[in-house]
Amino acid sequence: MAKIKVENNFIWIILAAIRIYSTNFLRFCGYMLFPVLGQVLGLMLVFSLSALFTAYLPELADKYAFFRDYTTMVMSIVVIIIPGLLIFMKAFWDYLVAYGAINSITDGFLTTGKIYDFPAHKATITTRSFSYIGLWILYSIFISASILIPVLWLIGAVFFVYFVLVFQVFSFEPDKSPTGCFGRSFEIIKGNGFRTLLIMAIIGIFTHILFVQGFSVIFDFTKLTHFLGLVFDKTIVELVPIDIINDKILMFNSSFNLITPSKVSEFFVYQTVSFIVIGFTLPLRSITWALWYKALAGDNGYETANKGGKRIVKRVSAEIINRAKNQRD
Repeated sequence: MAKIKVENNFIWIILAAIRIYSTNFLRFCGYMLFPVLGQVLGLMLVFSLSALFTAYLPELADKYAFFRDYTTMVMSIVVIIIPGLLIFMKAFWDYLVAYGAINSITDGFLTTGKIYDFPAHKATITTRSFSYIGLWILYSIFISASILIPVLWLIGAVFFVYFVLVFQVFSFEPDKSPTGCFGRSFEIIKGNGFRTLLIMAIIGIFTHILFVQGFSVIFDFTKLTHFLGLVFDKTIVELVPIDIINDKILMFNSSFNLITPSKVSEFFVYQTVSFIVIGFTLPLRSITWALWYKALAGDNGYETANKGGKRIVKRVSAEIINRAKNQRD
């Protein structure tokens, strides 16, 4: 198949990303299955086992003096939540890796027209784990500062647009350091901020609002919403100090509606459904920004870098492409 030429047109970018994602929907869902549901399962194990231990703690303390010691109780809780935390941490790491690996997957699709060999694409990120972690730390600091410091809200919002391609730069320009990825992203988007904002808004509305609302209806129809509500009623809701929170609300404003266990349960159900839907649509967002990087960088699937005044052009996914060709031969 001839190589697909990426067009510098934000409408083409969005439609192409939707086409790539939708035509390979099941493969992407399979790839995101553990990274998304593993986080949900891990957290559910943490809260459910903690709630179960708390419920039976008085009975255990009556039978065994061992459980009357505060240090012992804390250590018991730590041991109980370790399995859930390990599952959550592994799934969370795979989720972060997936955002970078899908850049390589997109690059491979543009060349071969196929989605294949997920482990090899994943390796393009995991072989540079320390740099990737450093990039996420810097990005998290930037996002946190932009949210927590009011004076930076407007500035942070602007730079958020210009730093949206930092992970694509990391994937396609491996010579860049974590800090260099920010500068390179700013350089690429400079002069294209408005179009980048439009893409961000359109994809955000689809994946964070429309898809969430649509799948909420499906969850209601299949009774999954009711099931999750029962799970949260027996786990997280029991750990929420509702009476204390209501007392604080009354002290602040007596006209406010007080929270109830059902409201707390509904809140967590909606957040869980939102997280699952947003998680499974991560490939769509990653594909979109990978295509946008290629459109603005003008490499159409090839990485360009300047070292010693010389222009070096090399295939980012050459090893993956060759591996696929060898398998076909």
